[in-house]
Order: sequence, then structure tokens, then C-alpha cells
Amino acid sequence: MTETILSIFSLYGAPALFAIIAIGQFGIPVPTSILLLTAGALQASGELSFWQLFAWGLAGAVTGDHIGYGAGRFAAVAIRARVERWPSVRGNLQKAEDFTRKWGDGGIFFSRWLVSPVGPYVNLTSGLTLYPLYRFTLADIAGEVVWIGGYLTLGNLFAQSISDIADIVANAAWMIAAAVVTVFLGWQIVLRVRRIRANGRKAG
Repeated sequence: MTETILSIFSLYGAPALFAIIAIGQFGIPVPTSILLLTAGALQASGELSFWQLFAWGLAGAVTGDHIGYGAGRFAAVAIRARVERWPSVRGNLQKAEDFTRKWGDGGIFFSRWLVSPVGPYVNLTSGLTLYPLYRFTLADIAGEVVWIGGYLTLGNLFAQSISDIADIVANAAWMIAAAVVTVFLGWQIVLRVRRIRANGRKAG
């Protein structure tokens, strides 16, 4: 997969960067981070312009994010109508809404670059919970600027060790994502325990 993606990029250049990143941000598993690192390394050799790559990459990322957001938003009515039949699913949807309201712009911003593997899911959930589009867009662009610019710069600085850097970054991203999920699940357990205790005191 990685070799195919890099071959497409080497053949079509910056426009391919736009398309591949848009696909990745929508949720299709493609090695976008490795692609950005490679693009940054090629820029270091003078083959491509940093700002050209940055513009195409940012446009692709924001486009993919908004397609995911739109998919969630336009499907919201149909999904809500269906989940009304299943109380447990309806409860999970409510939890997703509560999570979005709690973390808001910060959750969107950090899911662009710090915990990027969960980004596509945040896009879908943001649309599904009808998160304000203008706020989603602002947080999305801010986060993608950090991600695109950071990875291109990293590829530029460490062009000679690009494969080693790619492995480190990929592993770190998944470790951070796993840590965030663990913390969130722990927080849910604490809330559940508190709720059970409160109900027990009322019953007593």
C-alpha cells in the first residue's frame, strides 16, 4: 500500500497529495503521515516547493474532514430515526453528543495532529451531533495547519532518515490514540460508578 501511494505521488505530484490526504482524512486507511514526510524530504532536495505542498496538503485534509462531517450531518436524521427503536444505541449516541459538547473545539483541534488516527471518527461524530459548522471548520483548519506543516518540516529536516522517522511517528500516533481512548473509557467507568452509588444512596 505504502509503495503504491508513494508511486502515485511521485507520478502526479502535489495534486496527488491533495487526493490521497483527502481520502485518508475521510477515513480510508492510507499512509498519509508517511506521504507527508516523503513530500517534505523531496522538498528538501529542491524538487518541490514547500508552500505548494503545504497548500495542496492542507486543502486535501480540510476537504476530507468536511466530507466526513457532511456524511455524519446529512445522515443524522435517518440515524436518529433508526436508533429510537434501540434504547441502548440511543444511549450511546447521547454519550457521543455529550463527549463532543465537553471537548468541543479542543477535541477537533487535537484530533487533527496529536491523535490523528481518531480524526475521521471525530469528523463523523461532529456532523452526527450537529456541531456548528463554522466552529468545526476553524478548529479543523488550525489543527491541520499544525499537522501538514509539522510533518513536511519533519521530512525536510530528517530527509536522510525518513524511513526511521516514519516508523517512530506511526507508532507514537497509535500509542497516543490508545492512551486517549483508555482515559476516556476510564472516565466513563468513574461516571458509571458514581451514578450507581448515587442511586444506591437514594434507594437507601
